[in-house]
Amino acid sequence: MPMTNNKLMCGDQYFRVPARSPQVPADCNVIVTIWVSTDLRSWCPSDPHMIARDCQIDDRCYRRLDPEYFAWLKVRMHAVKAAAEAGRVPTEAFNELRQRFNEIQNRAIEAFGEQSLIQAVRTLDPEKYRPPLPEEFEKMKPVEPVPARINPESERLARARGLVDGIRDQALALGWTMESLYFSEGYERRPFAARYGLVCYVGVQDRIGEVTRQSIELIGPGPRETRTRFYNPDVDQPWIIRKISR
Repeated sequence: MPMTNNKLMCGDQYFRVPARSPQVPADCNVIVTIWVSTDLRSWCPSDPHMIARDCQIDDRCYRRLDPEYFAWLKVRMHAVKAAAEAGRVPTEAFNELRQRFNEIQNRAIEAFGEQSLIQAVRTLDPEKYRPPLPEEFEKMKPVEPVPARINPESERLARARGLVDGIRDQALALGWTMESLYFSEGYERRPFAARYGLVCYVGVQDRIGEVTRQSIELIGPGPRETRTRFYNPDVDQPWIIRKISR
């Protein structure tokens, strides 16, 4: 991935240090005024002193940028780059994410210094890091096992979440949200409301097929392999014509 010399490398080597770039001490008195979402959208509040570390605007969560959060975002960018190279993420979508990441990276270098960021990447455990999530996800509790019997719906939901985990990074890169993928609010099977996530609609033997910005394909069991689509509620669809105000 071509990048200028005053940026950390994203997608080539995790820990490469640019040869020429001013170092900013990690303990400098810099007030961080940028909040970043997991899909690399930035928000700079007018009064950052009044904003908590995590905040939510509609269904998108932001976290105040710090070295550990930057490290987690960088690891995710490597995963998206690998998906793009494998053809699972469109080049345009990846390039847009890369541009957002590079802008955030510049701000992080100014605030914390390169050495602090590199150390954060080296010491981060991505499996244990808890990213910012919408309020509904923070309140969700795992399904408790039912004594002395098997709950088929709990097994179906667990399998559905595992399938969605496998395409999560690709879907987020295309514009899906965590809510549109995972939100269930206790309803485990095909609720009649548009806000519920993909996990509610994956059948017991379904598998996930094509993933696009507009929809995700669900493929039923053989031999018929009936194909249906779960549509992204947050983007325009071909059959929706929005009236442009003048």
